Amino acid sequence: MKLKTTAALLAALCLAAALVSGCAGGGNVSVKEYDSSINYYYADEEGMTRFIVDSTLLGDAISGYVDSFLSCDGTVGIARAGTGLYRVSAEGILKIYPAGVERALLSLDNNVIVFTTATELHIYDHRTGKLEDIRPEGASGIPTICVSPDSSTVGYTVKTSDGCFAYAYENGASRLLANGANIAAIAEGAERFYYMEPDSGDLHCVSGGSDRRIGTGVTGVLEFNRDLTEALFDMNGVTYYSVRGSAAKALVAGTSLYPTNAECESTQGGAEVSVSVKDTDSLFGGIFFRVRTSSADPDARAAYDLWYVDGAKRVTELVRGAYQFFVIENRTRVACLVDGDVYKLDPKSPSDRTLISSNTYNFNVSEDGKSFYLVGYDMGLYYAEPGRLPAQIDTNVIHSQLTTGGVCLYLKDYDLGGSLRAVRGLTEPVDITGGVAQIELAPKAAFYYTSIYEDELGNRVYDVYVSADGFGFEKAVACAAVTAGN
Repeated sequence: MKLKTTAALLAALCLAAALVSGCAGGGNVSVKEYDSSINYYYADEEGMTRFIVDSTLLGDAISGYVDSFLSCDGTVGIARAGTGLYRVSAEGILKIYPAGVERALLSLDNNVIVFTTATELHIYDHRTGKLEDIRPEGASGIPTICVSPDSSTVGYTVKTSDGCFAYAYENGASRLLANGANIAAIAEGAERFYYMEPDSGDLHCVSGGSDRRIGTGVTGVLEFNRDLTEALFDMNGVTYYSVRGSAAKALVAGTSLYPTNAECESTQGGAEVSVSVKDTDSLFGGIFFRVRTSSADPDARAAYDLWYVDGAKRVTELVRGAYQFFVIENRTRVACLVDGDVYKLDPKSPSDRTLISSNTYNFNVSEDGKSFYLVGYDMGLYYAEPGRLPAQIDTNVIHSQLTTGGVCLYLKDYDLGGSLRAVRGLTEPVDITGGVAQIELAPKAAFYYTSIYEDELGNRVYDVYVSADGFGFEKAVACAAVTAGN
């Protein structure tokens, strides 16, 4: 697949990712948490793209615009600028390939980058610094690429005048896996792999010498767990699952759903099939949701319907029409906003719910489920705990966010920009600054963006400030271009 922009990456496969905090499911599901981040901004005056890893601005920069960026877990990323490919981490920026890169992926363990140019496949191993170039004979393109979760085996599709052919590459050699196939995902040694037929959209799982068709007319978006034993995909607008190559079964009749129980993932595939390999041992034992939006009113709030799907694939309906939801307390509880009421509930016993507040427009909650920050319809900011009435903190508030460290950042008196304040619990709020247009949070950092202004050349820009604790902010990037980065 083409490298995605940051905005597209965050939206892919999870339309409400910004509203989902943490992962969902039982405590016995092994899930890698997304606890680091890499943000990037084009500094207009410098003509460079600057990167912030967690709350630290890298000394290195990339000349020009970064048009695409991918990361599996927020500690390492791959960026494309001017069709050149770069690896970005706290160690700095490393140029991998000078030009001509079309699509790329990063392995779950951050060790291997697989990418394509027009008719060639390239594999970079960061452990050795070795770059391998594969030039398939007669190739007119390489439409899909994938890599095993342990990064030992690469899968790729070669398109020729005779059709599409799926290959595996390991130990310096390629071998043919399937004819008439766009490979989608591959396990170590190709012991299990998935492919789609280009014309029909039929999805196959090959394992133990058996090739099984597990879906027909599958849309080109697939999700897998870490060892590729579980697959999720849509057919005719309905989400189905397959376990170890079993025939597809619908999760909820007539409904397309998104899972929430995995934050870290490797984005793979290509234009024909988009693949997400989640860094979790199971896609189940957690919360699934669908999004409902108004076609008549584009400004209307999205609403979310929630289900709990246990490890045995048994489905329990939780909530319909939630405007927000957070999965908290080590993925064992859900906090949601429905018709102005904020509840906390046990997904395994949804009738057992605790009312936190009423007349609420939006809210934030700490991961331990003990601290709620609520913005009411009266634009007041309130603090609440389960079993305790909300207490007002401030007035004329339009937006708030909660850092992983438990600091609530909020904007008040907003008109193209507002006053930024920070508070923890019922302590006295701290004034940070004025003229703030937006707050953005990462696992180990908080950002605020100034109101947009024009630089000396008339370009629309803003300044980026960063903080590790949510209180002390420093300018990280001046004159960040409005149209680039995040």
